[in-house]
Amino acid sequence: MAKLTRRSFNITMAAGTAAFMARPASAQADSISFMSFTFAEEPNKPHVQRLLDGFKTATGTSIKPIGSAWGDMQKNILLRQRSRTLPTTVQVQERWLPALSTLPEMVNLDEIIGRTKLEAAIDPKVLAMGQAGGKTFGLPLITGSIGMVANREVLEKAGVGVPQTLAEFRAALVAIRDKVPNSVPFAAATKNVNSIPLDFMIMVWAHGGRIIDDSGKVLVNSDQAKAALGFMADLMKNRLIAPEIDRPDSRRLFGQGACGFYFDPPQARGFARSFSGRGEAADQFVMPIKTPVLKVGDTPRSIQWGHLVCAFKGPSMANADAPGVKWLNYLISDAAQGTFPTSLSALPVTKSAQAMPVVQNDPFFKAWNDATGVPLINEIGIWSNAPELSTILSEEVQAALLGQKAPDAAIVSMATRMEASMAKRG
Repeated sequence: MAKLTRRSFNITMAAGTAAFMARPASAQADSISFMSFTFAEEPNKPHVQRLLDGFKTATGTSIKPIGSAWGDMQKNILLRQRSRTLPTTVQVQERWLPALSTLPEMVNLDEIIGRTKLEAAIDPKVLAMGQAGGKTFGLPLITGSIGMVANREVLEKAGVGVPQTLAEFRAALVAIRDKVPNSVPFAAATKNVNSIPLDFMIMVWAHGGRIIDDSGKVLVNSDQAKAALGFMADLMKNRLIAPEIDRPDSRRLFGQGACGFYFDPPQARGFARSFSGRGEAADQFVMPIKTPVLKVGDTPRSIQWGHLVCAFKGPSMANADAPGVKWLNYLISDAAQGTFPTSLSALPVTKSAQAMPVVQNDPFFKAWNDATGVPLINEIGIWSNAPELSTILSEEVQAALLGQKAPDAAIVSMATRMEASMAKRG
């Protein structure tokens, strides 16, 4: 997958904007389309199709689904913007919004749905995922957090319990390595600029550090971050994590009983059901746990997470009665929110759906909420230069994990490069 740096993002953005300004107003087709990475995931494709079918039953309007792999979504959106073939709506990860919100075709949902209606339906903390520059550009679709998941059966084979501290965590990984053949004890993300930052960020928090503060000051050059990267480099050296692992790989390993721990949102249960081939019987080994901490008494951390739906200008978004607007409103209806998020083992975004028995009576969701600790906002994803920051972080982490740089040197280089990126951002 090509790396989406800030420079390449800006070049593509500039070219796309120039094309937009040089041609007549967009002539988006009247038909509705929905570009979705969940639709591109084979285990989850049927759930998206049922959502589309539900809208057709309710309104008589069909929607054309367009599958695009999660790792290619940002690139594909920009290419379609440049070629003037943007879909009506698109599913995005919450951390992509700051960069994508600058596209001139983006629809302000406060205007077509109404900020009052949105705030009445969705908790402010959840709604904030879809906001940038004081406007709502993304409609929350599912929510949750990114936290640690343990495979109960793998832990039992290794003869270990749930670790509370990082020292106990490492000891558990050693036991899994030695007692579960051909396993990756901790399937941490070690490739893909969209995945590595999340795992590293949680590890930095677990060591008591931060990467960037709320004002944009780079804080990663710290003893805590150096210790976190040193901890991860030690895991790689001792075959407790593995190179070339991305989130889809982690999910397969976990479902197939070849992984003890990894980070994921609550969708982990759905992926385990699919990749294990055991369906709901797999629920017995999917165990949300608190992220191990440096010392007993520290607060476990997780990352705020969710999926959004963004809309692009065109006839389908012209007014409240336009089919695209009806589609957006359907996505936050009880009919959609009461079924779609939970089918993915995720949490609904509306207050009314969160109060439904399907959520309140599900022991998995209760266990997840108990294990999340204190979810924190993605420290990198909120900035408009997030693609470049992610690339910098990933390159330096990979250099340390592969032994090309000492962890301390990689952190110093990471901080210097991030500071330069933030300075260019202004």
